[in-house]
Amino acid sequence: MDYTNPTIEEVRTWAYSGGEWPNDEWDLFLSWTKEVDLFIELATDHKCPQRIFFLHMLYYIIGTTYCEPNKTDKTDTVSFYKDKGIGINHGDIRKWTKNVSDLISGKQKYNYDNWRGGLHAEYKFT
Repeated sequence: MDYTNPTIEEVRTWAYSGGEWPNDEWDLFLSWTKEVDLFIELATDHKCPQRIFFLHMLYYIIGTTYCEPNKTDKTDTVSFYKDKGIGINHGDIRKWTKNVSDLISGKQKYNYDNWRGGLHAEYKFT
């Protein structure tokens, strides 16, 4: 597997393997794929051993996109990602879409630790 450019099938295989991160920057490499639909799918599958990691990836991809310097459409991109979670009847995804909405609307300030910090960063939100 090319860890810097994994295929969707390679990511899915790893997700169900229960194995360690293949690389120290695995979340960074996966954020480049921008596969939000896949991250939502895996984050909502309670049979997926890496479910919490993919929930982390949803927050991480918002954090990396929101902080892109000199990108004028970053709010549109973040909104596009958030919209993929609307209508999904899963508590973690509903919470994620609310947190993203609050970030976009200014109700919540960007905080690195919440959006890109640790594997369980999503649980730091109130």
